[in-house]
Amino acid sequence: MPIVALANLQQFAAVNLLRDGGAIGGPVIIPSCAQITVYWLLESGHTAHQVLVGRYSGAFAGTVAQANSMTVALSTGAQWTALAGFMATSTTLGGVTIRDVNTPNQVLIQNTASGALGTSASPALPNEVSLVGSLRTALAGRQNRGRTYVPGWATNALGAGNVVAAAAVTAYQNWLNTIAPTLSAQGYTLVIGQKHRQAYTGTTGTQHPDRPAGSVPVTSIVVRDNHWDTQRRRGLK
Repeated sequence: MPIVALANLQQFAAVNLLRDGGAIGGPVIIPSCAQITVYWLLESGHTAHQVLVGRYSGAFAGTVAQANSMTVALSTGAQWTALAGFMATSTTLGGVTIRDVNTPNQVLIQNTASGALGTSASPALPNEVSLVGSLRTALAGRQNRGRTYVPGWATNALGAGNVVAAAAVTAYQNWLNTIAPTLSAQGYTLVIGQKHRQAYTGTTGTQHPDRPAGSVPVTSIVVRDNHWDTQRRRGLK
């Protein structure tokens, strides 16, 4: 076995390439914003969460009545009826919760109004199968974009070639278009919420400056293609 002199050894630091160098641990804090979460109850008993961010003016004034109004707006009307026709009867749009994130660890405001069931007679697709909507703003860059995932689909949403049926894509797009007006009616502007990020050096050597917490208004939510998506790398247990 070769012998190497200790004086010739050099220390090195291990680098985790999967780690977000700018991330700061702890609770979400975004000025004048609330997390507005649409939750879905799935056939297996699991709950899926569609997390949105709404910016408000003045002091936070979230109420159960707001959560109820958003729940009703998203689970009734022509756009919901069309979407529900591609969702299994074992899928429920359960409702909406609101949490102020202007300061940490605030109470969760829960709807008390009833949500709505899917109405498709077809069997449910697996829990992991979702459709994604891309949140766009007037600014470029990954930090100014977002995604929102909706699960609970039925097999009649399948199109030829195992893609999403065109009618299901249209129904999903039209329902997504109701989200911003639903929030606006309760005093919130749909935004991309941006946590505070510390300055860091990227894996390619790029210097990223410190970014204070803030928010950017969403201009549209777009269904970009007819491909199925998933948020999970592994199946639900």
